[in-house]
Order: sequence, then structure tokens, then C-alpha cells
Amino acid sequence: MGNVAGVQGLTPREAAASMALVTAATEPRHEIVGFCAGGWFRDRGRDRHPGLPDGLTRLRISPSQRLDDAVRACQDLRFGGTDCALPMLYARALEREVDTFVVYTDSDTWTGDVHPVQALRDYRRASGIDARLVVVGMVSNGFAIADPADAGMLDVVGFDTATPQLIGDFARHAL
Repeated sequence: MGNVAGVQGLTPREAAASMALVTAATEPRHEIVGFCAGGWFRDRGRDRHPGLPDGLTRLRISPSQRLDDAVRACQDLRFGGTDCALPMLYARALEREVDTFVVYTDSDTWTGDVHPVQALRDYRRASGIDARLVVVGMVSNGFAIADPADAGMLDVVGFDTATPQLIGDFARHAL
């Protein structure tokens, strides 16, 4: 799992949990999901469901939790490869109205058969929402997901105190 680039002693799981708490506290409409191995949705049981992408589980994180509680909510997941297209596939399959997708990952970015850029474009087309995508690679592996010609996509590597503000400004189209 390693340490987050820019913050010694902070794991990607701890950083993602802290950002989930910030999101839960500041965004009135949010849904927090985590990548997991096994292709099931925890709140619907272990059965696969037609039309729903495999590999996500809803996380029970609320703004009233402490950081250690939020980390525990992520701790028992069976993590596998990270498919950054899944949030858009999930939102499209369930007809969710999402204006900004934010993905926090250690260094995995794409293990599926649909590239995240294509999944975002398909979501935009199907929903009519000019959705944005931020992928935060907590550990640098030289990843690049965002299409440089698309102003609605942003890759961030590492993590520091400016990261939450950067993501917020990007989501509000203030950049």
C-alpha cells in the first residue's frame, strides 16, 4: 500500500477516508463507494446484478464519524485492481445525477475493459450532464488518465493540504 506521495506516514487508505469525510461534510448530495474484489455490491449481497458494474461497494461514511471510524469502514474490504471507469458505469447504470466523480487510488488506475475517459464520455452523453472527473493517484506510478484535450478531466499525483481546495475549485469550474 505504501505512503502517500508528499505526506510521509499517511497511507492511501487513510487519505481517501479523510477525503471521504470532507466530502460527506461539505457535499449535501454525495455517494461514497469503494473498489473491491469479487464483483459484488455489499448492500445487495454477493449476487451479481445485471446491468450493474462489478467491483464497487457502498461505504458507510458520515460527517459525524472520526477518521479512525472512517478508516475502519474501508479496512475490511477485499481490495483488488482499481477500475477508474466503474464510478461512471455505476452512475450510468443506476441513472445517478453526478456532476463530479472523484477517485482516490493508491496507484492502480485502470484494470477494466472500458477506459475511464470513454466511460466519462458515455456517461455525459447518456445523462446530459457535463460531468467532471478527478483521479488522485496517491502513490506516483507515472499514471495518466485525463484526456489533455478535455477541460473536464484532472489527474492529481500525491496529496498535500492544497489538494482538497484544488478538487473543489475544479468541481466548481473555478479553474
